[in-house]
Amino acid sequence: MERGVAAWAWMRKTVGALLPRGQFARSVAVLAGGTALGQAITVLASPILTRLYTPEDFGVMAVYTSTLGILSVIASWRYELAIPLSERDEDAANLLVLSIGIVALMSLLVGLGTWLGGEQIVQWLNAPGLRSHLWLWPIGVLLVGTYQVFNYWAVRKRAFGRIARTRINQSLGAVAIQTVFGLFKLGSLGLLIGHVVGQGAGTTTLAILAHREDKKALYSISFGGVRRMARRYQRYPLLSSFSGLINSVGLQLPAILLASFYGLQVAGWFTLGQRVIGAPMALVGQAVSQVYLGEAAQLARQNPSSLRSLFLKTASRLLLLGLAPLGLLALSGPWLFAQIFGAGWRDAGIYIQVLSLMFLVQFVVVPLSQTLNVLERQDWQLGWDIGRLLVVMIALLVAYTLSWSSVGAVAMYSVAMLIAYVTLFGLSLSALQEKIRYGS
Repeated sequence: MERGVAAWAWMRKTVGALLPRGQFARSVAVLAGGTALGQAITVLASPILTRLYTPEDFGVMAVYTSTLGILSVIASWRYELAIPLSERDEDAANLLVLSIGIVALMSLLVGLGTWLGGEQIVQWLNAPGLRSHLWLWPIGVLLVGTYQVFNYWAVRKRAFGRIARTRINQSLGAVAIQTVFGLFKLGSLGLLIGHVVGQGAGTTTLAILAHREDKKALYSISFGGVRRMARRYQRYPLLSSFSGLINSVGLQLPAILLASFYGLQVAGWFTLGQRVIGAPMALVGQAVSQVYLGEAAQLARQNPSSLRSLFLKTASRLLLLGLAPLGLLALSGPWLFAQIFGAGWRDAGIYIQVLSLMFLVQFVVVPLSQTLNVLERQDWQLGWDIGRLLVVMIALLVAYTLSWSSVGAVAMYSVAMLIAYVTLFGLSLSALQEKIRYGS
């Protein structure tokens, strides 16, 4: 026991020495490191889980997590985003209570909707395996929404280390439960319960932090204060909720439509590819995005021409960085997936082959889309989000209407997303050119 404690202390000291010395950069590194470790746990456990669960089981989880992802974006009507922005802790505390109250209300509404229309929803989603698990939807909204609220309170308090630990605990909890339930052959229920418990892990930790260190602010909560904050930040439910919902639907819809059109097995193969390839690439892209954002914000004010050079240089480096791994997947994806995850998952490798070029362009473009935020062209970003959603819907609907195979549908989706990301690159570059030409 003592050796374990000493090893943990040594690891903390060593990792702490390696992190950047600046407070902001150090906070980013801590949070990104916790997220990275959490995702690494999920990816490394995938070869085990794919031998305990079938593609159909993963398909049920894909439909559940995609719908939950859409619902959780508006679980608190985006009021949680205002918690770090409030000038006074008392106001932030009233926002916290307002957000949790809305999460509880939304959970009840989701539960009511599931009870009244669950059978119709299952038929529309073409997910009969989800029928007996619908009760997990309102629970998921409650747990995910509550975690998001307390997460933003922790962000306000700059408790990034605690947030990082909750991210790791979420992955550990999900993988542990999914593995144990898989050994007992509980099917898709094991995947779903593991996901729900994992998503909610850390909520208690962050809630205790808020109660222990901010009692004074929490004791100042009043009905009048909650109502005042609801009016003060009403733009979040009115505007930000819509934007966040459009973005989330654009990301989650493909798995839902593939399940509806081609069955849960196809959705399971598609989801595994996203899980083991898309997630790590998104993590690297997020880290690059944060660094790029810091540099771009300064250059936009002082030297827009240099920002254009940084934009193009970052794009070329990301292209080179992603070329080798995605090239390997494009050449040998089916063989690799069959060897690593089992013979039943070979088709997931075929989907990765089809998606590889899209993944590469996404890897290059998404971090650079921060340019639109830096140059205050959120209107262009919203327009692009809406356009992406429409293009993805049309692509999959056309493939299904023409009776294309699932591989053809994934290829159609890949082309649609490729066009969308090339367009986003062009919009970012155009915004830069406009800034250079006209200045502020």
